[in-house]
Amino acid sequence: MRRYDEGLLDKLYTYVVGYERRMGKAPTYRAIQREMPKSFSSTAKIRGYLHVLKSRGKIETTHRGSIRADERLCSDSVNAPLIGRVACGQPIEAIENIEGSYSLPAGVFGHGELMMLRAEGESMKDIGINDGDLIVFRRQDTAEYGDKVLALIGNEATVKTYRPRSDGKIVLHPENEAYRDILVEDCKIQGKVVGCIKVY
Repeated sequence: MRRYDEGLLDKLYTYVVGYERRMGKAPTYRAIQREMPKSFSSTAKIRGYLHVLKSRGKIETTHRGSIRADERLCSDSVNAPLIGRVACGQPIEAIENIEGSYSLPAGVFGHGELMMLRAEGESMKDIGINDGDLIVFRRQDTAEYGDKVLALIGNEATVKTYRPRSDGKIVLHPENEAYRDILVEDCKIQGKVVGCIKVY
């Protein structure tokens, strides 16, 4: 999968928003090239970066290729490290391995200490979390019934719906009928799911 420069994505988005404010319309591909000739040597590269911004909900494009930015996502952001992968299936060993850092809009994901993990498996697909997606968590060690959480069972981590029972046991419920509940005596909550970034 092609990797995109997060700094360049932010720079492109900021330019699109600023251009719209000044000119009352979105910039053309040629205008973007004139503004950032060293970064964008071809319209194909611009198209690729705009596609990423569109997939994240930061801009909209028409069938003719016109651009419109969502300014609500520009004003405030929170950095979130991508720290590895997590099971959306059977728990897997929790290994923190920082792969990079992303700037996320606080208006969408909220404030606090955010982190991201790459989903592995399909046990949460019925709520829109698919294999390979980037799950955004807010770090916290508590949860309420029904929260989607990052749970640590021993030294293994998984993402499930948190359902504590009256007898003190905890059900970690998958959002996919093909998977069974995980019943545990105890688990450590590492974070709450606050969003998901689709990866195509």
